[in-house]
Amino acid sequence: MVKKDTVAAPEVPVEKLPTREDTMRMVNEVLTNVQQKYIEFRTFSAKIKVDYSNSKGKQPDFVANVRMLKDSLIWVSIGNDIGIEGIRVLITKDSIKVLDKLANTYQVRPLSHIQELSQIPFSFADLQNLLVGNPIFFNKDSITTYTKNPNGYTLLSYASLFKNLLSIGTDYSIQKSKLDDNDPALNRTCDLIYTNYETKTGVHFSTQRQITILQQTKLDVELKFKDYKFNEEMTYPFAIPKKFKRI
Repeated sequence: MVKKDTVAAPEVPVEKLPTREDTMRMVNEVLTNVQQKYIEFRTFSAKIKVDYSNSKGKQPDFVANVRMLKDSLIWVSIGNDIGIEGIRVLITKDSIKVLDKLANTYQVRPLSHIQELSQIPFSFADLQNLLVGNPIFFNKDSITTYTKNPNGYTLLSYASLFKNLLSIGTDYSIQKSKLDDNDPALNRTCDLIYTNYETKTGVHFSTQRQITILQQTKLDVELKFKDYKFNEEMTYPFAIPKKFKRI
């Protein structure tokens, strides 16, 4: 004879799956916190150490001094570590002007020239957001995937040109943006990694960025920000000497 076990097994609670309304509420909560860290500015300046490599391998590093007037212009002075300026650049919403102080030449190109060099269709707004550390090519109204994980959150959105997988830390700071072209024939990808955050005058700012662009060739760029400032008065000198030849 077998003795019957009369002890009932404990009931295992069934975890309730989140509804669509729950998911949308969590997405909106994440977006609200990310938006609070969005950097608003009138002017911005920074000294940036730039390391980069392309299909030809590692290229000489340089120092870029950047000044920006929001939605108006981006001024860049490029030189070496000891402060000798070689190139000065002025970018507006429709053009890019370059002074080559070593060759005594200058050139004027449409803004699309930057798009050709980078293989990414950056607009003026994208460039200034990239420099201050705001997300680019991110459409908060077309989020298709939301995930919560131990390191924070991921949001997948679709913009007109790219889908953007945005990784957000537990403190709601941008950690990584992975861009993939919506057109599979172009096969463009771009990874932007934001690290070494610090807070100055209330601005939560990433002082180190890694940018990798891959299409037919690979471009790696590392930006290390120093002496950055917001909302200070500054000048944007760009006089073209008479001896300079236009090319």
